[in-house]
Amino acid sequence: MSSAASIKPEQPATPASAAPSVHRLASVLNAQSVAIVGASADGSKISGRPLAYMLASGYQGKLFPVNPSRTEVQGLPCYPSLSAIGQPVDLVIIGTASAHVEGIVLEGVAAGVKAFVVFSSGFAELSEEGRRMQERLGALAREHGVTIVGPNCLGVANSHTGLIASFTTAVESSKLHAGRFSFVSQSGALGAYWLDIVLRSGIGAGQWITTGNECDVDAAEAIDFLASDPGTEVIGLYIEDIRRPDAFRHALQRAARAGKPVIAIKSGRSQAGAAAAASHTGALAGDDALYDACLQQYGALRVDSLTEMMDAARIFLRGATPLGPKLAVMSVSGGAGVLIADACESLGLALPALSASTVDALTPVLPAFVHPANPLDITGNVLQDTAMIGASFRALGADPGIDGIVLFIGMMHSIADVFVRELSEARREIACPIIVVWIGALESSIRALEDKGIPVFLDIPQAMRAIAQSLQVRDRQRAAMAVKLPPPNDAPQRAAGRPISEWDGKQRLRHCPVIALPCGQLIASDEEIRVSPDGTINGLSYPLVAKLQSSDLLHKSDAGAVILPIRDADALRAAISRLQAIGQQLNIDSQGVLVEEMIPFDHELLLGLRMDERFGATLTLARGGVEAELWPDVVSRLLPLSAHDVEVMLRGLRIGRLLEGFRSRPAADVPALAARVAQLCAWFVQQPLTELEINPLAVRGDQAWALDALVTPHG
Repeated sequence: MSSAASIKPEQPATPASAAPSVHRLASVLNAQSVAIVGASADGSKISGRPLAYMLASGYQGKLFPVNPSRTEVQGLPCYPSLSAIGQPVDLVIIGTASAHVEGIVLEGVAAGVKAFVVFSSGFAELSEEGRRMQERLGALAREHGVTIVGPNCLGVANSHTGLIASFTTAVESSKLHAGRFSFVSQSGALGAYWLDIVLRSGIGAGQWITTGNECDVDAAEAIDFLASDPGTEVIGLYIEDIRRPDAFRHALQRAARAGKPVIAIKSGRSQAGAAAAASHTGALAGDDALYDACLQQYGALRVDSLTEMMDAARIFLRGATPLGPKLAVMSVSGGAGVLIADACESLGLALPALSASTVDALTPVLPAFVHPANPLDITGNVLQDTAMIGASFRALGADPGIDGIVLFIGMMHSIADVFVRELSEARREIACPIIVVWIGALESSIRALEDKGIPVFLDIPQAMRAIAQSLQVRDRQRAAMAVKLPPPNDAPQRAAGRPISEWDGKQRLRHCPVIALPCGQLIASDEEIRVSPDGTINGLSYPLVAKLQSSDLLHKSDAGAVILPIRDADALRAAISRLQAIGQQLNIDSQGVLVEEMIPFDHELLLGLRMDERFGATLTLARGGVEAELWPDVVSRLLPLSAHDVEVMLRGLRIGRLLEGFRSRPAADVPALAARVAQLCAWFVQQPLTELEINPLAVRGDQAWALDALVTPHG
């Protein structure tokens, strides 16, 4: 495998005296003996398929059909119960009615069984009674220290041993052949589709785990197992929800440290719930944005389809991740070279000019009418001069400014064997990976090249997207490895209380030294206005802003409860009177009017910190002001975050260029601002707060002020 294949796995030191721990899921996936409760003699039935599949796959472990009404099933002795087997059983497959599952598990526990796969449905997905049965099943697993996959799952498979504890139809017509691409799915159907695709494509499967209702084993634990599985190089993932977010983050980080890319599909791009929509932050940082943040921060690649997953996996499995973003393109079509160049620009890939030595090496190789350049068009002349294929590759591969080579071929079936031979030899001789786009490729050519570590794509967009994604994963995994996560803690988050008024919220913010507050006072009536000889009012300098204060009024601008600019005492008195009238019209309990000095600033942001009930502490940064939701420009991340992480967030916003001083506009000190925000994040997680939203966060140079704040304490 090329050194460019992936991140070098981290090898944690193990004390010589410490025996390596065995993962709980090893008792399932590496089972050496399997009992099938309710086993059927009919290999087409759900309770007959696992046995039929394992007999056909050459599973080398022991198989024990269990069915009290039979003495023989599919040519094997059949037992009336688990206890009647009289031999150790590693794994029990259960496909009976849901009402019988609990009793079978207890019988298995008494017989010394450590692992169960439960196909049975009729649990939490069906009814309240089913939910209670499922909870009891999970409690049994914890009480007796056994491992339960399911219920309501399609099962598991291990292609390296022939274990098929599943009734999936994906292996009816395709043999379960071994590969190094493993898959975890919360959906049995999506798991079956994935398995069918990898088996038909020749990629091969590694471990295959469908978790179903997750009464015990969940997606996080399955990823954690695959991170240490020697037969897995790439992990595919389909999730609908994350039951233990902290454990999920740790599992992704462990995969990153093992150098194993995780390619994920997450369904359900839902909006934030109604309870969160009281704040801009809740509306902008919906559930899906936080799932996206979790996957990205901890090294995973999120894709939209199984096809896109296969494309990305092809790069990783062949060790073809480029050394960097600088590519050389070689093509038998000038037009195709231009299309590849166009795709590179939008994906952050580059086509650098070839070095002088490379040009010199290419000149005698190419036809006189071809100029050595990048992209390199070797033209249809290659049909009569096949020697230029290998020579051109060796010249490009020797260029120190090239991180990878993309070759485009269209048909060329008459010299397909030459391309295969020359590419295979070049792959052995040059350091940088080779990726091929071959329109109209023969299946035999594809297999031959992929066997040599050269991924083949059937069109340009898929290939270029997969190359860019492979580089993204490499960078994300490196970043994920550096994060210092606390030990997993999936205890429920504290319940949120009611939001408090801006005035009360700012009193809490006064204890945070990194964000400044405008000078202001809470005034109950115009009788409290005092004009000083120097022209200030109550010690405040014009211009001023007046805002009605009430915990029942979260968005004051929407109600017309913000008045500015105020430039004299009469205007202030009129503003206070008007705001009091608005409070009466709205029939809300008013604290008074907050009068503050207006702060001159160059940029405004929205900053939201929330204790999300699923992911814990999160940070959202967005374009600020009243239009924050109208033209969303937003990025969300999970805490903890470093100042560098925050700076990347700021520069990643569309307004990031404005912060840098676009077209002579005043620039913010982005590193200083990022440091302030990171310190605010660290302060927030120590406070008894569920949410802190500052909108706008006014920025000038290296200074930042909270002009408005929405604070929600714990309940």
